[in-house]
Amino acid sequence: MMFPSGFVWGAATAAHQVEGGNSNSDCWALEYAKPSFFIEPSADACDHAARYGDDLAILAGLGLNAYRFSIEWARVEPEEGAFSQVALDHYKRVIDACWSRNIQPVATFHHFTNPRWVARDGGWLDERFPDRFARYCEVTAGAFGDQLAYACTINEINLPDSLFELMARVKAKYPDRVAAGEGALGAVIESFFLFSGVEGYTARAIRAHELARDAVKAAAPHVPVGMTMSIQECEAEPGGEAAVAAYKRRVYAPYYESAKRDDFLGVQTYTRMRFGADGKATRRPPPEVELTQMGYEYRPQALGAACRDAWAATGTPIIVTESGIATQDDSRRRAFIRSALESVSVAMADGVDIRGYVYWTLLDNFEWMSGYAPTFGLVGVDRRTMARAIKPSAVMIGEFARANSLVQNASGADEVLSAGAAVGVSDR
Repeated sequence: MMFPSGFVWGAATAAHQVEGGNSNSDCWALEYAKPSFFIEPSADACDHAARYGDDLAILAGLGLNAYRFSIEWARVEPEEGAFSQVALDHYKRVIDACWSRNIQPVATFHHFTNPRWVARDGGWLDERFPDRFARYCEVTAGAFGDQLAYACTINEINLPDSLFELMARVKAKYPDRVAAGEGALGAVIESFFLFSGVEGYTARAIRAHELARDAVKAAAPHVPVGMTMSIQECEAEPGGEAAVAAYKRRVYAPYYESAKRDDFLGVQTYTRMRFGADGKATRRPPPEVELTQMGYEYRPQALGAACRDAWAATGTPIIVTESGIATQDDSRRRAFIRSALESVSVAMADGVDIRGYVYWTLLDNFEWMSGYAPTFGLVGVDRRTMARAIKPSAVMIGEFARANSLVQNASGADEVLSAGAAVGVSDR
């Protein structure tokens, strides 16, 4: 189970989930609505905007060679056409800090959140959205040039399509939260990404991606550009074959077609979905199946299946831009990572072109409507002091990265923990 030379080994974060104080975003507004869909606000998050240097030192000390992070549109363009040089300079320092530690910076230009002014105009429902997003990408990529290793336009671009039926039920169940959210946004709730999978979304999202891809390529011709997709393993229960096919046609196929023209496709997989003869899909497995903190089926092998599906549909090189598990039991995280990587290795042996694995997430962080309870991180974060704590799973994945294979070198642990001690963290 050796991986090819140049294989990307990384960990990911997203700006709103780790930076803290993202008060100009639509998500922040929704968090403070009363009542709110969010069980708690993001507030200071992980204070990563100030501590990114220490966090990158941990990542480098582990032996990982890539860091996927997102650039926050709400910081870069706080009002329409007004671009913040301070924000651009901050992300330039993050990129420089990556390269100085031999880490490849992988930037995502949109990870769920919009500036409030975009939301007020309808967000993802606004026909101007693709052009506005492309302009932001053009300015931002122009500030960085070819200093990025990879660029992801939109994170989980197809997620609103996948969530459509669930969010329709949520809106019907909580009309008071919808009203409060719309009051906070000054717009309909569907302007926010997670609720936006209504009619017309798919075409606008693909246009936004393609315009953004072209804008980034124009500003930084040598940077590979792609979208990332939420792709779960789809299993048909007896009589559910037609439902699987219909789901893939609606949620995957339009984006797969666009991805054929990209440099890579980011695959993001967490579990398996089951489809019954009634045509309905559910992430809820039978009662005897182990669940994660998110209520997902513990199914690391889903990653290999998702990569096979994406490769067969597109022929576009794949980077696993997210794969992870929310659990307090780090031994289950270690087992999950190893099994997921084994499924990747087997898929690669069968001819699937997979060029990297990026774990979600580097830090225990703000998991959107679920708040801080789910713990996906390789590194723990003390909510009171912000102190970091390296977990054994982080040491393990670092050993895989150093060896470029699924073997572990016990002597590497001391080196990793020494790197952590240098920035005030310890194993737990």
